[in-house]
Amino acid sequence: MIFAMAKDDSGEVRSRAGRFFPHWESADLPPAPEFSRRQWRLLIGPGLLLAGSAIGGGEWLFGPIVTARYGGQLMWIAAISILLQVSHNLCMMRYTLYTGEPILVGFFRMSPGPVFWVFFYLLLDLGGIWPYLASNAAVPLVAAFLGHLPGPEHEDVLRWVSYGVFSIAFIPLIFGGKIYNTVEKVMVTKIFLVLGYLGFVCVFLVSWDTWVAVFTGFLRVGSFPDQEVDWPTLAAFAAIAGMGGISNTSFSNYARDKGWGMGPSVGAIPSMVGGKRVELAHVGKVFPISPESLRRWNGWMRHLLRDQLGIWLGACVIGMALPSMLSLEYVAGAEVQGHAAAAMTARGIADQYGEVFWFLTLLCGFIVLAPGQISDIDNIVRRWTELIWTGSRHVRHMDGNQVKYIYYSIMGLYFLWGLIALRLTPNPLFLAVVTGALRNLGLSATALHALYVNRKLLPEPLRPPLLMQASQVACFVFFLGISGIAFYQQVGHLLPW
Repeated sequence: MIFAMAKDDSGEVRSRAGRFFPHWESADLPPAPEFSRRQWRLLIGPGLLLAGSAIGGGEWLFGPIVTARYGGQLMWIAAISILLQVSHNLCMMRYTLYTGEPILVGFFRMSPGPVFWVFFYLLLDLGGIWPYLASNAAVPLVAAFLGHLPGPEHEDVLRWVSYGVFSIAFIPLIFGGKIYNTVEKVMVTKIFLVLGYLGFVCVFLVSWDTWVAVFTGFLRVGSFPDQEVDWPTLAAFAAIAGMGGISNTSFSNYARDKGWGMGPSVGAIPSMVGGKRVELAHVGKVFPISPESLRRWNGWMRHLLRDQLGIWLGACVIGMALPSMLSLEYVAGAEVQGHAAAAMTARGIADQYGEVFWFLTLLCGFIVLAPGQISDIDNIVRRWTELIWTGSRHVRHMDGNQVKYIYYSIMGLYFLWGLIALRLTPNPLFLAVVTGALRNLGLSATALHALYVNRKLLPEPLRPPLLMQASQVACFVFFLGISGIAFYQQVGHLLPW
């Protein structure tokens, strides 16, 4: 009787889901992979890929700024942000495991309809479409060449280098069969290089007191320094710890392209070169509720937990802690403005242990920032490609392999926009702060929307537990609240402008 009720519930769900977009098709849920020590490669998934993307602006730019200014006691803001995002990611990927669709398509299936949500999420995506990583990646390259941090007189040089970094970031997305495969290789390589170098430096060149200050800071919830804090910087720090904004929706895209849940029944986005046999269906597929499908579903839930708790959470915490420790060890007490924290850290290490660390640390900074621009480009382009591919009746005649034409058309438009954005906003840190503030709004909105979609479009046996539902509300409150405080602190400066 339980499963009969679940089946009836599935019928009602399908009716709601098909109001604006095509009805789902039906297929069986594949079994989840059985993890063992010998099959460690199963841990390479969206969590590891997006950990590479997450170790970026927040970790290299704002973590060092916060610890240089305030010590380690505000690291708890990053800890709360990462924990809330873990729950948020799990909630969004549940929808993808059931339907094979990215969560953003689920958003657009809901009232008041796709026209409203297009404008709503285009507005929120302003926090993600600015190429701030390319802009900031230019700084360590120019600093390594000059031997010191670039000043206002180097503004034109920084801009041209940022153009180059931004342009080169598009090249890897052209190859690899599935675009996911290329991004995964780039991000995994980045993680091993960055964490390998930073781990070596922190183990051998950072004091035990600094280790304690940073890692205990993750636990000192509610602690604040005696001095006044810069809330816009803390808001950006919270937003970019982890992913931030509607960029977190990429977990659901990559879970599908990785072949998790119903992903193999739907397909993936092919690359321009080497992707002839890769296709993407126009609509998702769902599975009937039965004792066997629920057993397989529980297996996939365990796989998601390994991905998020075992990989993504740990990589984000370590990726935030290591640069912050270096900053606290070598820059604490100095007046830090803008993107100077990372370069000041590099100079502090080099002055004590040799000039080679100046170049190695700046190179590490470049590796942190530049590959992140690759995943940012893919995230932005693919989420709007998915919506057009599923939601527009004008493209439903196209073959599954032809989704790449939509993907690369949007990519071309984004390339032109990125060059304009880099021209309009030459200050790299300003770009990062604005991006962070807007990403908080995106996180708040998608947290509530993902909760609503899960409650409305998933059959009752598959809906998230109450603790996860409560965490989505907490995610909304936390990220909206910290941005609200930042706005209140700066409103006096904004009104005259």
